[in-house]
Amino acid sequence: MSGKRLRELERFIDEVSYPSHCVNCPWLKYERPEHHSSYEVTARCNLNCVFCYAYSSAKAKSLPEPGYYGDENPEAVTVSQYGEPTLIGLEKLEKLFDLLRKRFKGVRIDLQTNGTLLTRPVKADIVMVSLSSSTEEGYARLTGRNEFHSVVRAVELSSSEGVGTIVRTVFLPGINSGEIESIARIAESLEVEHMIQPCSIHPGLKERLGKAGYIFENDTLYDYLNVAEKAKSTGADVRLPGCLLRIIRSMLEQFDFEDVVFLKRGFAERPPEIRREWKFSFKL
Repeated sequence: MSGKRLRELERFIDEVSYPSHCVNCPWLKYERPEHHSSYEVTARCNLNCVFCYAYSSAKAKSLPEPGYYGDENPEAVTVSQYGEPTLIGLEKLEKLFDLLRKRFKGVRIDLQTNGTLLTRPVKADIVMVSLSSSTEEGYARLTGRNEFHSVVRAVELSSSEGVGTIVRTVFLPGINSGEIESIARIAESLEVEHMIQPCSIHPGLKERLGKAGYIFENDTLYDYLNVAEKAKSTGADVRLPGCLLRIIRSMLEQFDFEDVVFLKRGFAERPPEIRREWKFSFKL
């Protein structure tokens, strides 16, 4: 690898921002490994994504119960980390937003969704829509359903109403490596943020991803940063998850850039879990 390319990636790490969703994240503010508080709506989903970490939790029978997990005075609440929240209907979902805002004055509501059922703008502060392919065929291969155009339309609808909208892409080496720039162009054309994150490989996912074409030997920080930097060169507002960006920058304070970027990413030993206590649930 040329020294010039390494310097370009090092500059990219220095300059790239984290998504608006990461603003006020406890992990960035208080140096503790906890993300925003969350309200889990349902563990059900209408897609079957090959990279979904909830698949690992489902196999381990450790999916969270519906309800609120977090602080008594949160600055932001993510709705939600597991399952597809829009399955309960957009009216009930907005009722949940209202109840959260009533209980936690001034709280920011961040909706995390696959976008397939987002047929109109909703009254969230930030909407993160998952899109990890730039074609109908690729989307169907990753998710089990051909909903590509519905998702792009959802991003367009959300951003057109002035809602902070983020296209959330999971980098899958060997599967969507060649599509990241095209997804970035979609995000750029709709004038929304484009968050690119590496795939978290939890127990039960390795075999599934391997069958889908995942190239594990290309799962290094270099490969991830390489596609992210190229995507940003399209003019898109590419951003990296704040927690990951913080870890990389911290490592670079101790080690040479080349030693850091060629580290191999490991596999998680346990299914994902919410590192917060269940507090309550609303009747919707």
